[in-house]
Amino acid sequence: MVGLTTIVGGFVGLIVAYSGVRYAGHVEQHVLEADERCERAWANVEVLLERRADEVGSLVDLAAEHAGHEQAVLQQVLDARERALEAQQPAEAADASIEVREALAELFSTADAVPSLQSADRFDEIRDSLTSIERRLENRREHYNEAVAAYNVRIARFPERFAASRHGLEPREPFRASDRAHERVDIRDRFDVSIQPRATAGDGDESTPDRQPVDSDESPSNADDPDSG
Repeated sequence: MVGLTTIVGGFVGLIVAYSGVRYAGHVEQHVLEADERCERAWANVEVLLERRADEVGSLVDLAAEHAGHEQAVLQQVLDARERALEAQQPAEAADASIEVREALAELFSTADAVPSLQSADRFDEIRDSLTSIERRLENRREHYNEAVAAYNVRIARFPERFAASRHGLEPREPFRASDRAHERVDIRDRFDVSIQPRATAGDGDESTPDRQPVDSDESPSNADDPDSG
């Protein structure tokens, strides 16, 4: 007959094995959830990057109608936009964003000398839309970087790193520009300043009051929150 000790030992062994499997399942689930949060957060960033590209395209079309002679400036904007669309990694997208801002700053500076462009129906609308998109992008980038930081910390721990390795998951890079881009960070300031509505000089030296664009996404919504859903 099987002794009582053997029965108890077998029962304890089953409990330990079950607990181990259950714990391993929880670890794997947490790793996959952390990875999914990063995916969702990056998808939220990409939505605005694509929207910005659309607005930049509309701005170039409008500028071509009124400032077609500024081909070099328009081509610079188009090239920057193309590089932004082709970026596959967050670091590439960050560098491309710097180039887009620089090119747009040059275009808006050129617009000062083209009254017909400044007075065009959609010029202010597109300019304000780009301002709003840039602000919303900052919020979504922060969400993505926070999700990436939490994910990287998790998969660096034991036993999570084994679960990550089993699924082929690697550490992620945050949305951070290269050193070269940081050296040109003043472009951001130029962009923000240049896209504010400018005063219109007249004989009476009157100026048009500044209009601040309404940013409906100034505070991240639940849709932007990588932990939502």
